[in-house]
Amino acid sequence: MTETLTQFEPDSDRLLVLQECMDNYDVGSDDAEWPNNILSRKTIVFGSGLIARRGEVVQHRVDASELKLCKRLSEDVCEIMVGSEVGMGSESGDPFRAFFIAANVDDEVPERITADLIRSKFRGTLFPPVTITVEPLEESGIWWSEVLYDASDYDDDEKEECLTPWRSMIQWFHKASELSSPVFVRIGDPSALESLQSDQYPVGTEITGSVLPRMAVALSRNGSLIGISGYVVRT
Repeated sequence: MTETLTQFEPDSDRLLVLQECMDNYDVGSDDAEWPNNILSRKTIVFGSGLIARRGEVVQHRVDASELKLCKRLSEDVCEIMVGSEVGMGSESGDPFRAFFIAANVDDEVPERITADLIRSKFRGTLFPPVTITVEPLEESGIWWSEVLYDASDYDDDEKEECLTPWRSMIQWFHKASELSSPVFVRIGDPSALESLQSDQYPVGTEITGSVLPRMAVALSRNGSLIGISGYVVRT
């Protein structure tokens, strides 16, 4: 008989995956939600990976075996990217970390990962005008062109060394029998953020955030999001 977990506390390790995207870097008021950041300063993350705003009432009904699967697979794919920076044109050198949002047992299982699904999983914590780009996890599209950008000045051997972990990560997702619909998600496009007019800002926003989440994720059979997450810094 499976065990359903109904009690989770805010988890500092799970929050760490997203922490830099919440920091306003001393711009604007600390009381504002998005003074200079993409994720609300009220963001909390529970041990199940569920993302919410501080004070929000949430329901946890997570199958214990599903949570175990989320932890195992996210750590496995993260291990592939150890030693590789997110890069993608970032002005900072930062790693990917294990990421998951375990589904509740009574959640509807989505057929695929869309921008609307990602926004819903972040439960109102994302900077409201931010764009979300979801692309197939393959060697094409905007996301892959940004990966290639980092290797553009390398000779052939160096380029291959740079791209090997990325290609291994892509292959891992496509071979993982417990997962489907692997995608790469870009939350926040620098050009789109720069073009926003101030009258489109939420109350309290001084400037648009420059620490932008990037993640490779797929769906479990029960609808959990599982993969890796990092960020790029684009000022």
